[in-house]
Amino acid sequence: MYPFTQQRTVFATLVKNIDNRLIIALYGLRRTGKTVLLKQVMNALVNLGVPRTDILFFSFDEEQPRLKELFNAAEKLGQKPKYVFLDEIQKLQNWQNQIKFYYDHTSLKLFISGSSSLFIKRKVRESLAGRIFDFYLPPLSFKEYIYFKGRQELVTKSKLLVEEIKTEFELYVNKQFVETLPQNKEFVAEYTRSIIEKVVYIDIPQVFSIANEGLLLRLLKIIALNPGGIIEFDNLSKELGVDRNTISNYLFYLEEAFLIRKVYNFSSNRLTSERKLKKYYLNSTSFFSYLNPNVERSKVMENLFAIETGAKYFWRTHAKDEVDFVIEENNKLIPLEVKYTRTITSKDVRSLAKFCREFKVKEGDLVTIGEEETRKVLWNGWEATIHQTPMWKWLLGR
Repeated sequence: MYPFTQQRTVFATLVKNIDNRLIIALYGLRRTGKTVLLKQVMNALVNLGVPRTDILFFSFDEEQPRLKELFNAAEKLGQKPKYVFLDEIQKLQNWQNQIKFYYDHTSLKLFISGSSSLFIKRKVRESLAGRIFDFYLPPLSFKEYIYFKGRQELVTKSKLLVEEIKTEFELYVNKQFVETLPQNKEFVAEYTRSIIEKVVYIDIPQVFSIANEGLLLRLLKIIALNPGGIIEFDNLSKELGVDRNTISNYLFYLEEAFLIRKVYNFSSNRLTSERKLKKYYLNSTSFFSYLNPNVERSKVMENLFAIETGAKYFWRTHAKDEVDFVIEENNKLIPLEVKYTRTITSKDVRSLAKFCREFKVKEGDLVTIGEEETRKVLWNGWEATIHQTPMWKWLLGR
């Protein structure tokens, strides 16, 4: 049996789909636990009574036999696998077509993953559309962080342990990878450096034609200096002495590799949104440990909620009214403002009130490090309710 018993949230969904005909693919950032998840699903199969001879696991990390050779070797050892788990699949040449063949011509249940997540993601889109059920595995959420630290009581008894939760929340912001949980800040910085540099110097060049890996790292550091800043391609082109299209392409590569995320300026016309200004954030606040350890805490928190909400939009007007994020949930718009402060003034909620009036929204969210509160706001005859929630509590409720 595989010894790691703590499970990511997505584990339950994977188990529910064990007998779903579709291929299961895990993709995401390096070191988020994809291999561990595969082995935990294998444990679940054994616990369900599936014979071990029906389960085959193989990692292509050191050797890359063709799938036909792999299955022939398994058969000689007395295995007749029905469930096949293939790790580091990107290292197998022409893997997507081999997988496609066995999906189309056998009844095998196939699970695939790999640390070069960008490569898997692109190949899945290109060759396996309609045959695959893919799962993005992000760094740890706050709730997962608490469970992996063995502090479940902070969730079940949150009202009694608020101060302890606040302490863990501040630690979590810098520790979103399992291996970093018991470690100091120097370890976290080195650990995240290794992840970033492997993606920049190995993963991305495997997929895209890269003439200047150093530019990828420089763009990351520029974003880390001002997360949530609006990047003007023309200005950046002049500053770096690099063609505008190159900057646009390299930012796209970083986004595809799950190192950064992009947020569009909101408009009721989605096509208009995509042509407007864009903000960029790091895809894990742990990355600041390496890229910019002295970043303002308020900026880190804004970045954190860009990740945790999965928001695609912010809102900014020509008059400089701005709401940090616009979340689309259950056919509703939810404006969200992030304030790393305990005291909230009427000025702090003005933009939320204006957004609610502009788009006929009745409720908005405000996350702070202060106390929970509900307030009514009025703008040009439009009344809305703003729910003020401590950051930690908002994240635990996700």
